[in-house]
Amino acid sequence: MGAPIAAFLTLVLSLLLWRRLVFRPVVPGMDANLLDGAAIAALNRDRKQALAQRRNSEAAMALVALPSTPQQAREHLKWLEQLSRGSAAERLQAMQEAQRWGDRLCLPLLRRGQRDATVAVARQAACALEAFRGEPLGGYRKAATTGSGKASLPRNVARMR
Repeated sequence: MGAPIAAFLTLVLSLLLWRRLVFRPVVPGMDANLLDGAAIAALNRDRKQALAQRRNSEAAMALVALPSTPQQAREHLKWLEQLSRGSAAERLQAMQEAQRWGDRLCLPLLRRGQRDATVAVARQAACALEAFRGEPLGGYRKAATTGSGKASLPRNVARMR
């Protein structure tokens, strides 16, 4: 009685091994042509070229003067607010301009842009907000000091007193 079971298990095992050796599994989502070295090199060249084009377009955009006085900053912010209420292309332009400006006055605009229905606008707003994440501008010690130069208490301690 044990011989037929052993023969059946041997047959199943040999079929599984044969299937594994003959029908090699392909990596899901990977085209077989991309496994070629020349194709990978061509893909890398295309990505480098796209990156160079993006840098050139950003350099061309940087030629527009950014606001230098508080009055110019208010006007620039009003212009960005108007752009952010326009079409999808205008909203995307507003997010790009806010990222290029890099001022904290743009934070509410960028946070609103993160919730935009257009994926490109939301992605651009998220990329623009990356510059504001992390350590504060003067470091943590400078952010913790008050106007008198004395370090302020943590928020939970300050509330207890």
